[in-house]
Amino acid sequence: MKPKFPLMLKKSKQGIFLLLGIGLGVIIMLVILIFENCRTTIPITEKEILKTKKEKIVFDKNNSEVAKGERNTYKFKPFNPNTITKEELLSFGLSQKQANNFVNYTNAGGFFRDKQDLKKLYFMTDYIYNQISPYVVIEPLSPKSDPSNSNTYSQNKFTSKEQLLFDLNQADTIDLQALRGIGPSYSRRIFKYGQKLGGYVRIEQLKEVYGMTDTLYKAIIPYLKINNPNPKKLNLNNSTIKQLNSHPYIDFYLAKAIIKLRSDLKSFKSIEEIKQIHLIDQETYNKLLPYLEL
Repeated sequence: MKPKFPLMLKKSKQGIFLLLGIGLGVIIMLVILIFENCRTTIPITEKEILKTKKEKIVFDKNNSEVAKGERNTYKFKPFNPNTITKEELLSFGLSQKQANNFVNYTNAGGFFRDKQDLKKLYFMTDYIYNQISPYVVIEPLSPKSDPSNSNTYSQNKFTSKEQLLFDLNQADTIDLQALRGIGPSYSRRIFKYGQKLGGYVRIEQLKEVYGMTDTLYKAIIPYLKINNPNPKKLNLNNSTIKQLNSHPYIDFYLAKAIIKLRSDLKSFKSIEEIKQIHLIDQETYNKLLPYLEL
């Protein structure tokens, strides 16, 4: 009988070669799959594309970094930044927020002496400045008209109507805008505050208008007057708590205290009786007096 060992050895070799062939084939298939996956484009959703576009940064001609959304089409024309109106700024292509920032700066007493001063505006990026600066026209200032000179600032802040003198209680919002530094927003505030008061009795009350700066106040008071003040009065004996509280000098707690004291006294015999209210000091009383009656 022939030995079985050579036959077993032969089968073992065949098995080894078969396993090696299978392993090699698997490796080749994996390599092919990996290569194909590398060549396949990974799909991107529309949302991801939009997000990428929003985050993209581009550069202007001067290599200043600018958000792509800022590259608007502007239609600038020659203008004086010290007299420009909000409507004109909007017509140039500026947004509501940008135009408001511009006019609020001048309304608050800000003044542009040269083009570079435009960079003080918070929205003024290099890109917008490069677009707008060629159209800026600022007339040369004499020493007397330079707003940086605090002693002469108030003398030259008026427009061509500078000889006019307005009665503060007779001037409307259009009249007030003739004052340099007073735009639509400020003129409305001054006019509405006068209505809430029932009429101005002192020029100094302009300091109580929201946003009024000392610089702007000093600039406009030479052109305002009050002739024969005749304010609308509140009757202490028949005004409701709502009517009393509607006055700028009377808050809810003071209005409530006036009603209570009137109830305790049955009625006021004199205006001076309101001094009994602990919320009213002499200064408050003096401010209120022109607006009260029995």
